Amino acid sequence: MTDWVVLLTPLLVLPIVLLFRFVGCGLDVKGTADPDIPLPPRKDPPAAPPATPPLVPTPITTPPNYRRYILGEFPNPGMVKNPGVVPNGADVVAYWRLVDAPASVDAKDEKNVQKGTYQEGQTLPAIAPTGTTPGSKGQSPAHFVPGQASLIASDPTVKCRRFDGGHVRVTVQPGVNLYTDQFTLEAWIRADAFDADFEYVLFDAGGNYALPGGGGAANRGFRIFVNRQRGWQVQLAPSNTPLFPSAPIVPLGLRTHVAVTVDDIVLVGGGVEKAVSLYVDGKLVAPSPVTVLTYNRPDGAPLFIGVENEEANPAQNARLRRPINCEIQEVVLHRKALSLAEIENHVDINRP
Repeated sequence: MTDWVVLLTPLLVLPIVLLFRFVGCGLDVKGTADPDIPLPPRKDPPAAPPATPPLVPTPITTPPNYRRYILGEFPNPGMVKNPGVVPNGADVVAYWRLVDAPASVDAKDEKNVQKGTYQEGQTLPAIAPTGTTPGSKGQSPAHFVPGQASLIASDPTVKCRRFDGGHVRVTVQPGVNLYTDQFTLEAWIRADAFDADFEYVLFDAGGNYALPGGGGAANRGFRIFVNRQRGWQVQLAPSNTPLFPSAPIVPLGLRTHVAVTVDDIVLVGGGVEKAVSLYVDGKLVAPSPVTVLTYNRPDGAPLFIGVENEEANPAQNARLRRPINCEIQEVVLHRKALSLAEIENHVDINRP
């Protein structure tokens, strides 16, 4: 009996030892791994997506195209003072850039409605000023000086002209409605000098004549000029009285923008008067608007750019006086009175 107990004791102890071995492995708080059992592959957490850089608007490094903006082809350039104001090319009657080749006879109209003609070679007499009459600079022969630097920042490669008696004549073609009851006439210029007591005419149209439909002769048209105090001034027929008592002095050596608007004022009783406003470099000149009772359009008369025609009858040969000695570019005639915001944009888009 004793021999069987001695023989069976080792066999009974072996399972107990093995049992405690596996239990000990399960209770190992240090997590000691069995070297014979492979570990599962490690799964790293997914990488965070790269941060999206903030959207930075591309800066506009060049000014918007002036011509395309005026014609309504590029109405939202993104850098104008009044971005909510959208130009309408249909409001432009004619647009003479005056950057044609030096040998060109035609002053191209960007609307292809009414071209002008470059005219030079005439003799303009020198007229000394008096107490009642402003002087007129003589020029013999009247001429242009081509190849002048552009006045438009968006188009620096074109060349404009300096007007020295040379001028542009726009002869109204049959069937063309050049003049309207409400209008705006604007341009860029750059002048070097204006003498006191002389006048220098930028735009002139009209005379004293009868219309083809009948009726008597009457003063018709308008004149935009530099007066004998070297300031901008406006006359509107039938009156010959200057409209602005204190005209702003024209800056010298700098490009400057000038615009004149003529608008309707509908009266309570049913009549219509005219409101005339003068703008210089996008700023309204006091006391704009000036009210005038009537305005006689210069129907049938040519428009002169850079000189005055003293001949009252547009059917007769012109008598040229008071040339303006300066560079002229971007002459635009609109069929409506532009607002202050629209004119501010025309100046603002011509920034370097």
